[in-house]
This record gives sequence, C-alpha cells and structure tokens, in this order.
Amino acid sequence: MNIDTALYWLQEMLTAVFVLCSPAMVGALVVGLGVAIFQAATSIQEMTLSYIPKMVVVVAILFFAFGFMLQFAVDFMQRIFEFIPEIAQ
Repeated sequence: MNIDTALYWLQEMLTAVFVLCSPAMVGALVVGLGVAIFQAATSIQEMTLSYIPKMVVVVAILFFAFGFMLQFAVDFMQRIFEFIPEIAQ
C-alpha cells in the first residue's frame, strides 16, 4: 500500500466520520443556540433548560436518521473489506 492509497482511505474515513456525526451535531448546535438566545432574552439561567432540549433533539435525529447512518456505515465497511485482498498483493 502506497502513500496515495493510505491518504485516500484516510480521506474516506474522515468523510464517513463527518457524515455520520454531523446530523446529531448540527441539531444540537441549532437547539443550543436557540436555547442560549432564549435564556439571554429572558434571563433564565437554568442548567437543565440547556441540556434537556439538546438531548431530546439528538435522540430524535438519531432515531430518524439511524437507517441512513447504518446503511452508510455498512457500505463503508464493505468497501474496506473488499480492499483488504488488494493490500496483500
């Protein structure tokens, strides 16, 4: 395996991490920003007000996106397993 192949698989791995993590992270970011604006506007500084909505949104996003995420991860692993015999040559 040469440097170009290693860089390709590193790029593919980072892309997979980004695609699998970004839906939950973006949802938490949007809800966190909304809650922070709400707390700043109303001067309510309750800690659970910032955590509970984020947790609910992340769980909902993972529930609805799980099929896509699982299929993406399975396809990625299949490509990796198909590449393993090429390394041995």
